[in-house]
Amino acid sequence: MIIDYYYLENSIILISMNQMELKNLFKRSIKNGHINNNHLLPFSNSQIYEIKIKEEGYFRNFDLVIALIHKESTKKETHYSSKQMKYEYLDLDYDIQQNILMRTQQFTEFSKKEKCKIENITFVPVEIKSDDDILDERLPNQILNAILTFGRSYLVIDKKYVIKKNLQILKLLPTTIIGYSGKEDYFEVLSIFNRCIMNGIFNIPKRSFIKLLINNNITNKSSDIARIYQSLIILEQINQKLVYNYLFTVDEDLDTDFLLNEEIDFLNQFCNFIRIPSEKTYTKEIKKLIKNSRNHLITDFL
Repeated sequence: MIIDYYYLENSIILISMNQMELKNLFKRSIKNGHINNNHLLPFSNSQIYEIKIKEEGYFRNFDLVIALIHKESTKKETHYSSKQMKYEYLDLDYDIQQNILMRTQQFTEFSKKEKCKIENITFVPVEIKSDDDILDERLPNQILNAILTFGRSYLVIDKKYVIKKNLQILKLLPTTIIGYSGKEDYFEVLSIFNRCIMNGIFNIPKRSFIKLLINNNITNKSSDIARIYQSLIILEQINQKLVYNYLFTVDEDLDTDFLLNEEIDFLNQFCNFIRIPSEKTYTKEIKKLIKNSRNHLITDFL
């Protein structure tokens, strides 16, 4: 056992672990099925999933990246039973479809390496925080990295952070929390953030944009509004895919493998725009704004 105990006047002093020791315990816990209150992660002896664990994954941005590969059944199954088995641990019906669409690069590269179907893959990024670690402003950034890369985040914490007052603060973060029990390799799921984040922070305010067009008499035709709204959705989706698929890529040259043919056709239409604002137009407008602002008094803003 990794944890050491010292006895002093009938009391027990628990020596804290470092991150590597806690990480090894957590991996052992997954292997032995010692995560209580668990319906999130299958264990290594699962008949349904194959588990791949990568340490310091994605250019050392994550302590662990767990890949769950749903095993293909050789038996003939009904649609209901197959779906029930496949989504035993995570509600992935919507999750899988959207993740494949938005994070194509990750899924295709991994499926080629492991020779499995992309719809059978789920990625789980894990951040490890032992009692020796200090929780500071880096933790929200690490969680945000996980969400941007995989759509979800998992946080494994040591005994000190399982204490109620510390845990209450951690539960405010958008991450699923797994705590160490302090006994052998036993952990427990303490808090679940049951949402796979797809695109929230990259959304274009489409309704506000359409309202702007209508209120300023730029257009009020329903056909124009529907077409513009759909165009904004496509632009939004292309932007999201661009961010997700190349968040940690080392390639300088981008390709369009992650885009649909319709999205590529949509981008080609940008070349057909007759009038676009020129650099001269921007410069002229900036000079106008600067000139007008010179007449402002500081009291105008109080």
